[in-house]
Amino acid sequence: MASILEMIQSLLGILHTFIRFLPLGIYSFAYLSAAIFKDTKGAIILLGLILNDFVAYIFKRYFKFEPNAQCAIFGNKTGDSRLGFLPNAHTEMIAFLMAFLYSDMWNEYKMEFIPFIFMLLLLLLTMWSRISIGCKTLNDAVFNIIVGAVLGMLYYYFVKERYANAKKGMTAKEACDMGYNNYKCNEIKDGTVILKNPKGPARDLDDTEEEDSKGFQGWYDSA
Repeated sequence: MASILEMIQSLLGILHTFIRFLPLGIYSFAYLSAAIFKDTKGAIILLGLILNDFVAYIFKRYFKFEPNAQCAIFGNKTGDSRLGFLPNAHTEMIAFLMAFLYSDMWNEYKMEFIPFIFMLLLLLLTMWSRISIGCKTLNDAVFNIIVGAVLGMLYYYFVKERYANAKKGMTAKEACDMGYNNYKCNEIKDGTVILKNPKGPARDLDDTEEEDSKGFQGWYDSA
């Protein structure tokens, strides 16, 4: 029985540690996506996270917000020093990202089940973790979620066109330049259909297609 309780406590400790460093993980993922993989979507999300934290920084400086020692990432407050505090609360940041992704689903009228459920569970897990360690109260968590959701939807409103263009990726932009024979790229612009490279080189027939064509010719000739 004692071993089971220790296992549960260890699991809870791992979950709390995961949630504690989650904002840094999101920042790192967005940065690596933008810098290494040249993903425009990651760059847009990274910019949104930075602007979101900037708003929180201005808000806290204006109201002289005093953070809770339990909310520190790398350690608790000691004296006048504050170690590991982020401008935004964990729940606010997750709510911001969740609202951004949900707004994109709403804008495209497309329900992506796995991201939807994943972000919802991640938000609930984050809220539970921050409340259980004494970082936030339930009212604080709800307030942070509302603020993060509003800012996330507002940010998506201003960048939705750029984000939609970035999501096209290979399916709309790069597919036209992949070099397939006889490939036509259609684009509708101002009500006019534009054919890009409509007269491409003819595709060479392989041996199987040549044999089939000869066989059909003989059959038609005999008929």
